[in-house]
Amino acid sequence: MSKKIVFSDDKNIFVISKSKTSNKKISDGKPLVQTYTFSREQYHLATTSKGFGMKKFFALDGSNCMDCKFSGNQGAGGCYTHKFNQYVGFLSMLRSIKIEQLTPITISKVVEIVDLSRDTYVRFGTYGEPSLMPLSMVKRMSDVASNWTGYTHQHNKEFAQGYKDFFMASTHTDEEATDRASDGWRSFIALEKGSHSSAISCPASKEAGFVSNCSKCSLCSGATGKGKKINIYYLLKTNG
Repeated sequence: MSKKIVFSDDKNIFVISKSKTSNKKISDGKPLVQTYTFSREQYHLATTSKGFGMKKFFALDGSNCMDCKFSGNQGAGGCYTHKFNQYVGFLSMLRSIKIEQLTPITISKVVEIVDLSRDTYVRFGTYGEPSLMPLSMVKRMSDVASNWTGYTHQHNKEFAQGYKDFFMASTHTDEEATDRASDGWRSFIALEKGSHSSAISCPASKEAGFVSNCSKCSLCSGATGKGKKINIYYLLKTNG
């Protein structure tokens, strides 16, 4: 049985959901907690209009995806979430949220979210920038989770520095990863095809033979999780 908790701020809507996934790369079928961050503009579009298309929806991700090079608002797009099945799922999720649910985070909601995460794999940032969630809540979720993964493109911003304990810096070259390591970040290096890295290949990737899945591996869990100083790389299929 799935469950979701919703909260919002001036610009974004946050959904913390617990359910099963059929994606074997992510999980072995057990329920997991996933976090989503949508812009209010995306919510308004999804709940008031029809027939607008993927490009228009993802172009409204300025507040929730910020300056990620694969975001729709940056022009090129290419994020791995920019696929039809995910897009349809996002619309369904947003349309299931009632306007009265769009209230700020409260202590009682944090307690619910932490309880939802207990002894469960947590996938931070299934969609949207996870460092926009309260750091104290991320810490509490990680403390009770069986394991977790998370990534951020905001690793060079001052506001995001506390998240290095829990998330990987999303980088694109060994040189960038080395630079981020000087500030205490571990990196998940998304490489263009034909590129090479001294990091280890993602165990849930085709290159590594799918020897594990994200929920079991959890190497992408920041400075306080698994892997210590190890960086991970993944070969991009397209742009993101």
